[in-house]
Amino acid sequence: MPIEYFEEYDRYVMITGVRDVRVLGPEVVLQQLKRSANGVETQVLDANGIAGKDHLRFAVLNALNGRAQGTRMAESLAVEVLLYASAQRQIKNAIEALGVSQNSKNLAVIAIAKDRRLLEGFETTLPSNLGGERDESVLEEGDEPTVRRIFDITDDQVRALLRRGVTKREALTRLVIEKMALLSTQA
Repeated sequence: MPIEYFEEYDRYVMITGVRDVRVLGPEVVLQQLKRSANGVETQVLDANGIAGKDHLRFAVLNALNGRAQGTRMAESLAVEVLLYASAQRQIKNAIEALGVSQNSKNLAVIAIAKDRRLLEGFETTLPSNLGGERDESVLEEGDEPTVRRIFDITDDQVRALLRRGVTKREALTRLVIEKMALLSTQA
């Protein structure tokens, strides 16, 4: 699983998925990750509402940019990523949209650190901390009706992009990113 360096923000970022997780509760998942996350900002989302890795990459970039520009929406970078990923301004709404629940089976994991070695260490403990199997492909398997409901995407919006020759999955990803971009322009 690649770790990307975002030079402009001096941060290393890992975006991955975990398949077939048994979630006892959202708090338990966060506690499990915090054990191995010293110096690493982490966010865990229900992959069912994710429209691909680009969706999450764009959320991370917006969160980092907001901090760099002094326009952050939350104290924590992890919460900022959640807000952008869900295209919501309110934490409660963001958690309702993409938060982990006992029904979550596949998870999206975002980890951000200044030191690459911290992310590499976090990466090695990820499967044992969450159970399940590390599998990036879950990021591309979001449930279409769920994604459309969360981001209020209409049939007309999807059809407009399909006429331009993109796949349905690409159309959803583009429309979600558009909703996230609108969030950063709102006062």
